[in-house]
Amino acid sequence: MPKVNLNALARPKIFWPVMVILLTLCITFYVQKEKEKSIRITKETELLRTVEAKKVVETKLTEAEKQIAARDEQIKLSLDKLEKEVIARKDLEAQLVTVMREKQDLASQIEELAAKLPKNIELEQIVIKASSGLKGKILSYDKDNNFVVTDLGSQNNLKLGDILSVYRNDVFIGRVQIEKFEGTSSAAVVLSPWKNVEFKENDVVKKL
Repeated sequence: MPKVNLNALARPKIFWPVMVILLTLCITFYVQKEKEKSIRITKETELLRTVEAKKVVETKLTEAEKQIAARDEQIKLSLDKLEKEVIARKDLEAQLVTVMREKQDLASQIEELAAKLPKNIELEQIVIKASSGLKGKILSYDKDNNFVVTDLGSQNNLKLGDILSVYRNDVFIGRVQIEKFEGTSSAAVVLSPWKNVEFKENDVVKKL
């Protein structure tokens, strides 16, 4: 009976399973590497998108900060302007109060002098002639404080307490009384019966 080589029979039985296992391991390793590569590419893409989104947000935030700073500056300028206007208005009101007090003091002095005059003196009849040709116009109107500014002043022989009639399109609309004046302008308060009248710039004023 011939001899059978057992080693020759055993080698193929070991070799091919080992090869199959090695091939399987290589395929598994390759697939795992490809998955890791795909995941890494996906993560890198997401990271790039996140960075781009962050840049967009930072750009918008910078622009918003600039707009807020510009708005704050505008608000500051508006507040400064309003504060100056309030101070100017207070100064004007203080001047008006001073003029009213001076007017009251003057009226009191006139009353005192009149009281000291002898009662039996006959005074000549006083004739008041209406001034002719003294005409001007309203430069501005302050509705809240009921006064107007005219282009008549001391150079027009204007005096404190003078009454001016106001006309629009040659139609009488009210009267104002001089409370303060300078060379070429004056401030006059609206008399009570006409405080609801809406005076306008360029309305004509005439001295009574």
